[in-house]
Amino acid sequence: MSRIEAYDALTSLLDEVDARYRKAKEGYEFDFETEIAPFLETNKTLVYNMEEIDTDGRFDPVTRQKVVEEFLELLMSCHAGRFSRKLYKEKTKFINMWVQHAKREGLIS
Repeated sequence: MSRIEAYDALTSLLDEVDARYRKAKEGYEFDFETEIAPFLETNKTLVYNMEEIDTDGRFDPVTRQKVVEEFLELLMSCHAGRFSRKLYKEKTKFINMWVQHAKREGLIS
């Protein structure tokens, strides 16, 4: 996957997470077997690939691992309407900041 494709896939995934979170907040109940599990299975590889991004001084291995952990938690939590809006915003802001950084620095390959 090229750098642009990887960036586009990650930003699209963040958009999908946001759409699912809004839907959950509106009261929609996601079915684990037909909606959540396939979503997780489809997207976890993309998220894990962030661990392979070439590093610079700021995006070190510890930070990459933290971004991946936060992203994976967000993939699951976005389906729960009871998930705190404040925590959701903090996590998406943190993840988006590093995705943008990786794009800017040409680190997504």
